[in-house]
Amino acid sequence: MTNGGNMALAQQNVLRTEIREKDWRGLFSLSGILLIVGLFSSFYVAYLGRTLYSPGYPADPAAYLKFISEHQSLASITWAWWIVGDLLAIAPTVAMYILLRPYNHTLALLGSLIVIFYLIYDFSVTELNSLTLVNLGHAYAAATSDVVRTSLVGAATYGYYALPLETVLSFGIGSLGWILWCIPMFKSFFGRWTAIFGIVVNVLGLLAAAFPLFPSSSFLGLCQFLCIRLIAVWLCIIGIQLLVYVRRLPKIQPNPGNPA
Repeated sequence: MTNGGNMALAQQNVLRTEIREKDWRGLFSLSGILLIVGLFSSFYVAYLGRTLYSPGYPADPAAYLKFISEHQSLASITWAWWIVGDLLAIAPTVAMYILLRPYNHTLALLGSLIVIFYLIYDFSVTELNSLTLVNLGHAYAAATSDVVRTSLVGAATYGYYALPLETVLSFGIGSLGWILWCIPMFKSFFGRWTAIFGIVVNVLGLLAAAFPLFPSSSFLGLCQFLCIRLIAVWLCIIGIQLLVYVRRLPKIQPNPGNPA
């Protein structure tokens, strides 16, 4: 087949894909909006987290409960807002699978499954554990005897020591899934620069995942500071590109001679 024939066939395949994707334009539009909203949500929750832990991370379960008991409202808002961020990402994850599967079905599926697992894990394990510790901190503040406080510290011990590992997994799992997206993204309308930027910021995310295990590392701390914000910027760029893509979908009409 000639080069002209190959190009024509490729254009027909792209046309058929875009015609089919017209049925998903509502999902794509919603996903684009949610990703843009997610930028502001991520920056806000990052601000809340830094404000909460600005005095330093408590050294043991008793200190953690005492610390949380003194910052109950801020802690509750912080962890609840992380859950909001997870919920905002569900529809875009489905949309990205649909959009990237024509370019590499395996990586699009695997990346989306990993991201969905991350969202479920982050919501049901990491954030719920954090909120449980907040509730224990509330009870600790209301306790009227040392016996009650001691029992509450015992109840918080597992959650306190599990939290760093849960945070490691939350950071690492999400970034791994997003990196897998970036490979088919090179061939898609998102473009190579969006894919390259995605790889860079999510490598930062993988490095940041180790920070809770090595809290004295200023380099890993910087990675964590940067990746939360830069991944949000990357996802916002994807959201803008999605909205632009949706705007041109209605203009595409099937060619009667080339049925979809």
